[in-house]
Amino acid sequence: MTSVAWSHQTEIRVRGYELDSYRHVNHAVYLSYLEHARWVFLAEKGLSLAKLDEMKRWPVVVRAEIDYKKPALIDQVLVIRTRIPRFGNSSFDIEHEITHNNDLVARAKITAAIIDEAGRAKRVPEEFRRLSPTV
Repeated sequence: MTSVAWSHQTEIRVRGYELDSYRHVNHAVYLSYLEHARWVFLAEKGLSLAKLDEMKRWPVVVRAEIDYKKPALIDQVLVIRTRIPRFGNSSFDIEHEITHNNDLVARAKITAAIIDEAGRAKRVPEEFRRLSPTV
């Protein structure tokens, strides 16, 4: 993880159908939590799906790394923090931290690429680069 400040925070409550047989949040559900946090982050920063459609540029996940630290349990309210520490030419990294009562539950690093209508990689637009004031 990097020293770039967290740019966004959202909350999600753990629902019963997200649990595995041990009554923990199933490992695959974390990907949905992170996706939700990214879409909320983008929309709140002015990059809604409608705006992306207008730009004809979309972020797609090309890599996901998650380190699970503690189990999340039913009805816990999880805080998901988001930041963008790195931009490349056509890709960028998104870091997430999931906590419950300030205890670290999971850390993730997502690499996304920007694509056009044909699915070809394109330069990361300035609208995305402005999402991280220190990068």
